[in-house]
Amino acid sequence: MSWRQLRLTEESLDRHAARTNLCPPGRKRAKTSAQSHPSEVITPGVVPYGQQKLFPAERDWSALRRATLPEPQPEAVRLLATFDAHARAHAWTNHARKAAAHVLRIAATWLGTHDPFAEYDLRAISAATGRGSSCRPRALNAFLAERGLLLPQPRPAISSVEAFVEQVIAGYPPRIADELASWARRLRSHSDRPPTEWHTLRRYLSYLRAPLADWTGRYQTLRQVTADDVHAAVTAVKGDRAHERAVALRSIFRALKQAKIVFTDPTRGLSVTRNEPPPTTLPPDRLAGLLDITDRPAIRFALALVTLHALNGTDLNRLTLGDVISARAQLLVRRPHSRHTVHLDEVTLRLLHTWLRHRHQRWPRTANPHLFVTRQTVIHTGPASNNYFPAAFQRLGLTLNGLRTDRMLDEARDTADPVHLVRVFGISIATAMKYVHTAHPHRVGVIPR
Repeated sequence: MSWRQLRLTEESLDRHAARTNLCPPGRKRAKTSAQSHPSEVITPGVVPYGQQKLFPAERDWSALRRATLPEPQPEAVRLLATFDAHARAHAWTNHARKAAAHVLRIAATWLGTHDPFAEYDLRAISAATGRGSSCRPRALNAFLAERGLLLPQPRPAISSVEAFVEQVIAGYPPRIADELASWARRLRSHSDRPPTEWHTLRRYLSYLRAPLADWTGRYQTLRQVTADDVHAAVTAVKGDRAHERAVALRSIFRALKQAKIVFTDPTRGLSVTRNEPPPTTLPPDRLAGLLDITDRPAIRFALALVTLHALNGTDLNRLTLGDVISARAQLLVRRPHSRHTVHLDEVTLRLLHTWLRHRHQRWPRTANPHLFVTRQTVIHTGPASNNYFPAAFQRLGLTLNGLRTDRMLDEARDTADPVHLVRVFGISIATAMKYVHTAHPHRVGVIPR
């Protein structure tokens, strides 16, 4: 259902009186000739300042796709000029700048510039005009927020992933649905460790879609599930899918056993080995002239960090300008549970300085603190997309994980000491042992899990 905000002004009263042949007391009747109200003249659309809403409702902007816009007020003209200067200073593309300016002009023309713009109005205008993907809504919101002209859209009380999990659980029979809901609540309310993410619960439910559909047709509660049922569900698939099912089943029945909802855990003693392929090296011709295959300073620097120092994509995205210690030629890599110091060699240090000069020359006014910025991130303070570096490497015919694996395996061939790998790359001892075992297969010993 859509709503339309009504307002009463003297001009609208005059038009109403002319149509109905009525006139308010003490006021002359409005003229009805075509000369007094020519059809081509568009009345200003600014909502009067201070006007309150009769009731909260979202505006319907769909009629503006082909509508002729009123002339903006002086305040709106000044705001649009300020935005144009801001977009040009931050090196926006012409397409993105014009699309965002069009959205801002509609909002400023019809709503005025005295009150903050509601974020849902800006999104609705972007969708109605067909410019939602090109106007950079995050950047436009950041521009308005800096000037106190944005009313942020409140976060929903429940996320889409949480709603999906609850919907899937509610689709099972009542008793099984209650048991799965207890499992989800228990994993979300851990007292001794961080709560499980809703994305993880969604994956677990997707892994167990087939087994749960089979059990709900035969059982009324998960208490009736036996160890044979679990074994049959796991062995019905192979490889990684079997391992994923086993992990999800252990999660459900262990939580229900701890909550004393089931009496026995049918997954007790369940073991599924996961065959991980050993690390492999890249052909020598793929590494020859690696830093010369692109002229982009950011990608050249990222290639050096991955190829020489074995950083991963998450490390690259999290680096900030404050992590660069130029006086010591060091780079501080912040990880969730540790910090790793990278000692930069001469080549990497030169590429770092080249990228910093390019970054300052192209985006001198950006407030983004991250070391790597793009055209999309210079207008806010967030990191680059998680797919930015993998996609850039893929366009060069390389993979980020392949380059990183090749570097650590090459170091493991030179030394059989896993402690050395831990210090050089900041990896865990289990990962270091895996690379040492691959580089020296003649050595006996069990790889830690």
